[in-house]
Amino acid sequence: MAGCTPTSVTEQGRAIQSTYNLFLYIAAVVFALVSGLVVWSLLRYRRRGDELPEQTHGHNTLELLWTLIPTVIVLGLFWVTLQTQDRVAEPASRPALTVEVTGFQWSWRFRYEESGAEVVGGPGNVPELVVPVGQPVRIRLRSADVVHSFYVPQTLFKRQAIPGITNEFDLTFEKVGIYHGQCTQFCGLAHADMAFRIRVVTQGEY
Repeated sequence: MAGCTPTSVTEQGRAIQSTYNLFLYIAAVVFALVSGLVVWSLLRYRRRGDELPEQTHGHNTLELLWTLIPTVIVLGLFWVTLQTQDRVAEPASRPALTVEVTGFQWSWRFRYEESGAEVVGGPGNVPELVVPVGQPVRIRLRSADVVHSFYVPQTLFKRQAIPGITNEFDLTFEKVGIYHGQCTQFCGLAHADMAFRIRVVTQGEY
């Protein structure tokens, strides 16, 4: 239950979710195999009477096998992770719009580069970013003061807003709806107030 994740609403998040599920399935197989061997060993070699079961001291083939198998699994998962990161980080050739997102103590500012429109949050005012469904949205993430974190749980995607650095990434939302975001990097006394919303609308409505 603790391993469950929300279904992603972005193209990039789907790639992350597929990789996460692969990790989960492989972990489940390894857990079942190891647990089964432990239970089998307990039953097969349990002590009967006063005599100890036959003792085995070293087995080169088995030791090589249980060293190679985990190594191959880890290297395989490492390769899959790199492939997923490349897909998620690959910029769109022609994003539908570009938004400058600036985190500050303690809210967010969204500025649409094409139109110059700007949305600024503040105390009691949760800012909302409106984007079209099915179109890549380029986000240029910055911080005006300290380190913040741009996170929308249903995108399965998070990036740090670091002073002096611009983090660029694309998000392509696949479902219309309202998705809540939050700064997840403790940034001061009113850190909990750094919430925002992303409203995904049809292309016609946008």
